[in-house]
Amino acid sequence: MIIVIGIMLVTSLLLVAAFTSSQGEIRLTGLDTNSKKAYYAAQAGIDDYLYHITRDSNYLSYCTSPTPANAALNQEGSTANRATIPGSIGEKPEEQYAIQLLTAASAPSTDKKCDVNRLSETMIETTGAAAGTFRIESTGYAGNESRSIVATFKNVNFVSYVWFTKYETFDPVAYGEPIKSQCGAFWPKRPEGNGECTSTNFFVTGESINGPIHTEDHAGICGRPTLGRTASDRIEFGSRGEPAGEGFSNEGCPSEANPEWVGTHIPVKEVPELEPPPGDEELQHIEGRNEYANKTEIVLEGNKMTVIRGGVSEPNVAFPKGHLIYVAGGCSKPYSPFGPKPGYTEDATCGNVYVRGEYSESLTIAAQNDVIINGNLIGPHNSEGTPTGTVMLGLIANNFVRIYHPLSGSRGTSQRSCSSSSNAAGDLKEPLIDAAILALKHSIVVDNYDCGAASLGLLNVNGAIAGLFSNGMTGFFEGSSVVNGYPYNLKYDNRLLAEEPPHFLNPIRAAWIIQHATLATKP
Repeated sequence: MIIVIGIMLVTSLLLVAAFTSSQGEIRLTGLDTNSKKAYYAAQAGIDDYLYHITRDSNYLSYCTSPTPANAALNQEGSTANRATIPGSIGEKPEEQYAIQLLTAASAPSTDKKCDVNRLSETMIETTGAAAGTFRIESTGYAGNESRSIVATFKNVNFVSYVWFTKYETFDPVAYGEPIKSQCGAFWPKRPEGNGECTSTNFFVTGESINGPIHTEDHAGICGRPTLGRTASDRIEFGSRGEPAGEGFSNEGCPSEANPEWVGTHIPVKEVPELEPPPGDEELQHIEGRNEYANKTEIVLEGNKMTVIRGGVSEPNVAFPKGHLIYVAGGCSKPYSPFGPKPGYTEDATCGNVYVRGEYSESLTIAAQNDVIINGNLIGPHNSEGTPTGTVMLGLIANNFVRIYHPLSGSRGTSQRSCSSSSNAAGDLKEPLIDAAILALKHSIVVDNYDCGAASLGLLNVNGAIAGLFSNGMTGFFEGSSVVNGYPYNLKYDNRLLAEEPPHFLNPIRAAWIIQHATLATKP
């Protein structure tokens, strides 16, 4: 009996041990399952935000109040707002996620929340290797378990740079007629012998580019220009035609290429490729736009405008609900920056838009042919003259974005053939342009840039400029001295690191991307 009782006791102890062990394994398995579910719920939050910002590049600018609302969005330090992950038919998933918008490390300590009116200051990193990025933290929940992932987003598009070009050479129309289309090529594939394709743009001594720079081409540098404002400004010379070197040279200039690198020079192999779209016609399909045909003049007046067409003026026109104006129509006469073209009276049947004025509401103005800036374009500023708030203007031309520069007197039809011409009464003195500007098939150019006295001051641009060919056709220079036209005073609008004008076109192969994502340590 004693032996039987002993055996039963030992057996009972073994059963208790087995049961206890299995219960522990079940609990550990449950914890492991919930941990994995929480991780994947956190990943769902990252995917949620990436989906929305891919569809709408301005999604960050809404902070926690997009339309339609996102139930998971929170300011930093809160996870009160949560969304339940979608499940399969017949399932009732209980996993949730919460998204926190993490403020920039460079933001003042008093600004630890996303502020729609101070987005770049509160959300966008401005220093170090992380400059131009923002972060979110997604926390997933399953059972009593939680896991968090921190993702860093970076935007690469035309407005990521104060200066963007595909070809860092003058537009082929700069050679007069017949147009030398062979000059629209990467260096050193442009034929420069026998006087061909010699109108290369140079960054020259005394010139400062106040912001990040990107060209797909090899850059010409003559002397010691200043490139960038701080180390966070990326200076990207892609040299797609000659990828082995530094991305720049003096290209025959008598001075050495010795730039002052205030920004960070990015090695050629690390420069991203950005390809402009083939045209702006897709904007004709945006709902809520105002569309006009042929030559149209627009004078901006706050959130209203005067529209002039065919000599008839229509005042007090409200900005369109879609914040987009499109002027349709091609042009049978090819443009040339030299007289007798461009005149400003013979383009009645061209899809050209003339624009000037002051604006208090965001708007993009696009033309199937050219955009002509014939006066100041001024948005809201702070006391220091820096654009502020969320209001932005975009200008998009299929062909040229032009600065109005008529001449008094006659000129020839090629460069420097303007001995009997001078500046006209309508020329713009110290023009100020607050806008992001894009010329898809050609370039940004001052009409008659090589004629008229150099007495018009600076071409002041707060924003970003992007063209297929060099943006440097603003004047004629000898060394660092301007002889005709305007020198640039070009300043990058830091708001463009996170926002852009409505419906502004992006490169074919660029958008917001997740630069990296890391699993956050559990608190």
